[in-house]
Amino acid sequence: MRPTSATVFAVAALAVFTVWVTRQAKTLEQDLDGSTQKIALLEKPAPDFRLTSLDGRTVSPADYRGKKKLLLIFWAPWNNGSRPEMLVLGGLWQREHNPDTTFDIAAISVDDDRAAAQAFVNQNQIPFPVLLDKNRSVTNAYQIRSIPTALLISAEGKVEFGSVGFDQRQAFTLTQRLGIRDGDIRMEMRGPNGGRGN
Repeated sequence: MRPTSATVFAVAALAVFTVWVTRQAKTLEQDLDGSTQKIALLEKPAPDFRLTSLDGRTVSPADYRGKKKLLLIFWAPWNNGSRPEMLVLGGLWQREHNPDTTFDIAAISVDDDRAAAQAFVNQNQIPFPVLLDKNRSVTNAYQIRSIPTALLISAEGKVEFGSVGFDQRQAFTLTQRLGIRDGDIRMEMRGPNGGRGN
């Protein structure tokens, strides 16, 4: 007995729906994995590196050892989640940073597009060093799987804190870890000139 065209259509529709549902579930699973990712190097020594910033300086975690904490931000100009974090941290740096500050910040662009990184830095007046990680060697050494990712390296050279993604809760935790007064982050989350930082 040959199946009717209605039966064939129903089976084909079911097959298409099954493929669609499977893909949606896989996408959701990947999104959840990215947002709940654990920091692989937490409480471990931070790998050393030497990278050149957009303004020509060479930056290495070794330069901060025994002196101050270093907050590394792994980001990319094309990543929408990176923008608010860079803006918030730029505002914090401008307000809090001075020769006696117990922390420094450096952003590591995981993108090879120097022009895009430079345009973002210029447009948003990012005040801390922005480093280019050509071939993602540092990104791989730090086992970064999602951006933005923030890693706080202690003065002793260990990764003492990390977070994946960026929201107000993470911003608040970061400021506490950096020793910045509670409540200061609320103003910074609005971004420059009182606008939203996203």
